[in-house]
Amino acid sequence: MKTPAIICLLLLMLAGCENPINPRLTMLTEESPPLNFAADGKIQGQAVEVVEALIERTGGKVDMHIRPWDQAYQQVLNESNTALFSTMMTPERKTQLQWVGPINTMDTSLYALKGSGLQIRTLDEAKSAGKIATVTDYYSEQVLKKEGFDNLDSQPNEEAAVRKLLDGEVQLFVSNNTVLPALLRKVGADMSQLEIVFTVSTDLGYIVFSPSTSPELVAKWQQALDAMKRDGSFDSIYAKWLPEGIPPGTLQMMTEEYPPVTFLHQGRPTGFVTDMVREIAARLQYADNIRLTSWKNAYNMALLHPNVVLFSAERTPERENQFQWVGPVGQNRSILYARKGADIKVGSLDEAKALKAIATTTDWFTEQHLKREGFSNLISSKEPTENVRQLMNGEVQLSIFTDITIPEIAAEAGYSMADLEPVLTVSQTDFYIAFSRDTPPEIVKKWQIQLDKMKQDGSFERIYRDYLPEAELGELLKTQ
Repeated sequence: MKTPAIICLLLLMLAGCENPINPRLTMLTEESPPLNFAADGKIQGQAVEVVEALIERTGGKVDMHIRPWDQAYQQVLNESNTALFSTMMTPERKTQLQWVGPINTMDTSLYALKGSGLQIRTLDEAKSAGKIATVTDYYSEQVLKKEGFDNLDSQPNEEAAVRKLLDGEVQLFVSNNTVLPALLRKVGADMSQLEIVFTVSTDLGYIVFSPSTSPELVAKWQQALDAMKRDGSFDSIYAKWLPEGIPPGTLQMMTEEYPPVTFLHQGRPTGFVTDMVREIAARLQYADNIRLTSWKNAYNMALLHPNVVLFSAERTPERENQFQWVGPVGQNRSILYARKGADIKVGSLDEAKALKAIATTTDWFTEQHLKREGFSNLISSKEPTENVRQLMNGEVQLSIFTDITIPEIAAEAGYSMADLEPVLTVSQTDFYIAFSRDTPPEIVKKWQIQLDKMKQDGSFERIYRDYLPEAELGELLKTQ
């Protein structure tokens, strides 16, 4: 006896049954230009064009509506064959819905006037870069306040805030890349007048499907989106609506300011691990969409989103099961440093535990290591340069850094290695390229294979020695 579903398929046209394999979908979105909005009686925008292309590729039938966000979100939670875009992934939402994407990237960044000469590599540097125009109670202002900024010039609306920057009354303006072009047009300006000097946070926008929607249908949409990214049609739509943006690829590549491993040079991410990632991506035909941001932002993205490449990362016990690993791509030693002439002698970790205070960098593997060893005298800061200042000001007795990064960090803080002295080597570790847990394992395996080929063909050593010519690479050149 045939099942009801098969009968429905056979009698689809006569009986008016809905196709269970490719049902009619209700697509919902909110008013949020230039991603999704209504104009001239038509729903349009970057995300809308992507969705329309996906409808054509999947052969679907769709009813599209603009709804208030709260109403649309409840509808997608409770009604079958319903989808909502552009939706930001959060830990709370991640398990409630089914996700296709990302279809857009929303970067909250600090903008300066073009040609200002401002160079900001960390949030800490932004705190002393002059006045920053913000909008009262906006998310972006709240983020900066939470990070301890006291140089904010709060304005009642976006137009007033951006005019402050254009008129030269402030040095920076914080905004979102998706809304800024339209805002500038409103005040008679354009994106050519501004430049990004630092990305504070990154959010990815998705199409979310109701929990009861067929997983096979959701997978079909994701496959169609990936195909658009491979053939260039997705990038064409993105360039039309967000010409200054970096389109989200099938992989999102995130790094931080951590010279000489990863850092910004002349507006472009570089460093020896950055160059390795770029080389592997090119060999595997992935788009070069490397973003440099704060470690906290990059790390949290890799924990939350699928298909995120985070580099470089120490492979610690705490992180082992949080990520998938490709490497190793480098080695370093963790060392406790004192101020030169402080006459601090420490012969063991137990002796270091007895000191009044040791400076660490929040969420860095060095801090995690000391916590794992039972240290309770740690003073944590978000920026490593603050650790140097605390050390030199006598606020702490020791600070922990790695041997390959401390020269740059000390210089950024206004000091040199002559001002510091190593006291105790805590550990020697390898660091890796980390992939988010939700990344397909076959992708991770392909990256490891390409890294091993680089170690065999000499390109790994060439890149490494471009930055650290005297490095000892014996163990690193071994392949998996």
